Amino acid sequence: MKKALLTLIILAAASSILNAQSDRKTAVAVMNLKGSGISDQDTRFLTDRLTIELQRAGIFDVLERDKMAEILKEQGFQQTGACDETACLVEAGRMLPVQKMIGGSLGRIGEVYAAQLRLIDLKTGKVEMTSARDYKGQMEFLLTVGMREVAEELSGKLKAQAQTPVQTQTTPQTEVMMQRLLEGQAEREYKSKGWGLFWSLVIPGAGNFYAKSYGRSAFFFLGSITAQSAFTVQALSDNSSGAGGWGLAYVVLRVADVVVANRSVNRYNQNVRKKYGLTYEFLPQSNEIKTALSVQF
Repeated sequence: MKKALLTLIILAAASSILNAQSDRKTAVAVMNLKGSGISDQDTRFLTDRLTIELQRAGIFDVLERDKMAEILKEQGFQQTGACDETACLVEAGRMLPVQKMIGGSLGRIGEVYAAQLRLIDLKTGKVEMTSARDYKGQMEFLLTVGMREVAEELSGKLKAQAQTPVQTQTTPQTEVMMQRLLEGQAEREYKSKGWGLFWSLVIPGAGNFYAKSYGRSAFFFLGSITAQSAFTVQALSDNSSGAGGWGLAYVVLRVADVVVANRSVNRYNQNVRKKYGLTYEFLPQSNEIKTALSVQF
């Protein structure tokens, strides 16, 4: 009886140990991806998004990128350019407290953005899984859809593709996300009507210059300076009738300058929206209620 009870206890303990080991996630690290035809800033941002999507997948224990950089620096790891080759990834990975490394490249050819990633087993030094996906259109699709699909494929949650057809279809959710990203990029380039008004009042033509309407800026600057100079000359020569005419011309030019500067800002913002494919009418700071007379800086 005692032997049977002891056997059951041992089996239960062994089972709990095995379950704990099976529940332990595989530790991975994501190396900086190599960008081709994509800016370094965008490449870093996409690498960060891939790390987040891998964490969301819940299959791997993903090493924080700041921690990874700190460890590699302490170990004296040096590299020239992006570490996307298998040998480089293995060398870096064996300095880290992980079992697997993820690395690869992001590129753009024409309107097609490509993501090519590899999952490497550090114990064997071999590529365990690959993911290659192509996306046509805006790079935002690579961010909102591409990094999630790559993360799920490397995690085994998404079936690997035998071929890599160019992805062009989006769900309503991804369309909304892409729209918001484009809106955010456009808003960063908008010109403020408030600053256009301010500069128009301070310096003739400066509001139009601020809105990059250089022809109008030169016209109002030269016209206002001419009218002001003529008014001063006429006033000093006691020619009140002539001075009055030039004074009126100066006031008209200054008022017109302010009005035209406001339109120049509107036109500039509309061109920004066209640049990002946002063709419908849009007012900056749309989350707030404004009156027609409000001024935004």
